Amino acid sequence: MKLSTKKRVKKVTYQILALLLIAFLFLPIYQMLITALRPADLPWPSPAPLLPEKVTLSNFFLAFRLVPRLPRYLLNSFIYGIGVSFLSLLIAIPAGYSLARFRYILRKPLMIFVIYANMFAPIMLLVPIYVIMKSLGLIDTYLSVILAGSIFTIPLSTWLMVSYMQTIPRDIEEAALIDGCSNYSVLTKIVMPLISPAIVAVFIYAFITGWSQQFILALVLIKTDQLMPITQGLYQFFSRSSVRWNELMAAILISTLIPVFLFLAVQRYIIKGLTSGSLKE
Repeated sequence: MKLSTKKRVKKVTYQILALLLIAFLFLPIYQMLITALRPADLPWPSPAPLLPEKVTLSNFFLAFRLVPRLPRYLLNSFIYGIGVSFLSLLIAIPAGYSLARFRYILRKPLMIFVIYANMFAPIMLLVPIYVIMKSLGLIDTYLSVILAGSIFTIPLSTWLMVSYMQTIPRDIEEAALIDGCSNYSVLTKIVMPLISPAIVAVFIYAFITGWSQQFILALVLIKTDQLMPITQGLYQFFSRSSVRWNELMAAILISTLIPVFLFLAVQRYIIKGLTSGSLKE
């Protein structure tokens, strides 16, 4: 009885700590939300109230009026994110299949390198990335940000594909090879349909990561205002004398809707894709 009580207390304690951690993590988002819903002409009391005195949606409309190109910036960010996702999958799927199924001399060093490459922060490689893109004539193009963003998503995407493909029984592929299928046919017609949850998980991971890295990459790779991502477009809410905080928070909330809705729409596939590869049969 005492053991059961201890387990119950331990479980409740962990749940309370988890809720406190979640509440702490959501504090900035909550502050952003109440600032976006608060009329801009109201004075800021100290300390700030937990709930806004008045609620308005006018800040969301003013955000588009202050920055007319906001929809264009959102579209640019979406293009960058989708491009990074597709390029990451295009490389990670065959690379993951090769590392998971074939045995060759450099296989283990390559797998170690894949993990090691994921440790580099974008800011560490900005100068060489800029030099390479300039030499290729890709500065101020969509492709430059997509290629640069893929550098930081491909390593983990490949590792996720390897761990998931290792759970697929080899007998299925061997039977297809005996029937005359090539390795390419086995990958495209048998393996890829089986790993569809992992493909969705990698796609969303690459999209969200590519979305979050656009600011630092666009600083050196994009010079035209028409190609700026939303993260740089938000700078237009800053003036020399003040910051339009209410409209800025509203614009930030709008910019987060695309990755959030995309994540919520396929979250069950993401969970399945991330957890299935953690177990081996």
